[in-house]
Amino acid sequence: MVQATIAVVHEHGYAGTNTQTIARRAGVSRGAMLHHFGTRAALMAEVVRHVFDGEMAEYEATRLATGLGNRLEDWPKILWSVLGRPSGMAVLEILQATRSDAELAQSVIPMQEEVERSALAVMRSAFGGDETLARTVMRLMVWSVRGLSIAERYLPHREENDAAIALLSGLLGLAAPDGKMASLARIANTP
Repeated sequence: MVQATIAVVHEHGYAGTNTQTIARRAGVSRGAMLHHFGTRAALMAEVVRHVFDGEMAEYEATRLATGLGNRLEDWPKILWSVLGRPSGMAVLEILQATRSDAELAQSVIPMQEEVERSALAVMRSAFGGDETLARTVMRLMVWSVRGLSIAERYLPHREENDAAIALLSGLLGLAAPDGKMASLARIANTP
């Protein structure tokens, strides 16, 4: 059902997604789907978790296979290759919908906070840095890439978006030539 939900949200946006369409896409009854997840909001929270878990596994597989990901400057490129996919765009749609859907926000925001804590722990383990600095750098990378993913979807200019990712990577490389978080501490304005 999670894959069906991702496909429907990606195709129709969050506002155009309903449990009946998801159930039909998944090949199950709406009742069976709601029995398993309880509410549409709970299903959306599970989508956020499922996508994050898949992305983390992919990032690690990429790092092990290619070595890409061992330096901070690698991450904008890695994120760019993953977050603009249908699953990443579906999560972005879900996150944006929390602004106007209180039930969704109640289910999804705690899941997103858990996802961020997990990613932060991995990032700090790999690159050091205190929690505040690591969160700042992670958000800069993730949300810059998410924003460019939106631009790519609605204002597709692949060369310019690729250049923006390369620039962000380059700036991180200049700011942290050793590829570690501590180098950024001197220029980051974090408490």
